[in-house]
Amino acid sequence: MKKTFERQQHDFYSVWSQINILYCKWAELLHINYTTLLTLYGLDVHGGMTQKNICDFYGFPKQTINGAVHNLLRCGYVTFEASPKDKREKLVKLTENGKAYAEELLEPLYQAEQYAFSAIGDEKMTQLLDTIDIYNTLLEKRLEEMK
Repeated sequence: MKKTFERQQHDFYSVWSQINILYCKWAELLHINYTTLLTLYGLDVHGGMTQKNICDFYGFPKQTINGAVHNLLRCGYVTFEASPKDKREKLVKLTENGKAYAEELLEPLYQAEQYAFSAIGDEKMTQLLDTIDIYNTLLEKRLEEMK
């Protein structure tokens, strides 16, 4: 039993790490950092997000996202807008230049992701996502119980 867990644990973290490495390599190829890539990705996919939303979504520290957002702001790729839900919150949104920049960087990545998803097939992708969701739910529950 312990041997099976250790093998599965190793295999799981190897796969998880490889996914992160692939996105890091893509960012490096684009001459941007990983945080900036994921910030652009999140803004492109989700539209306006607060910096806290970005932090919560990707698990990055506030300072890390703040640095990425302010670099994008200096380049004219993002702007801040008041949230329609809470005027005290500022949404980070892509500008028109930012949308073009994000599309240039992300479109090849989206195509690669779509290729991989399609090659895997809908049924296996659904199983994969369901399984990861169950794992996350169980792990979170157990970690909360251990506090």
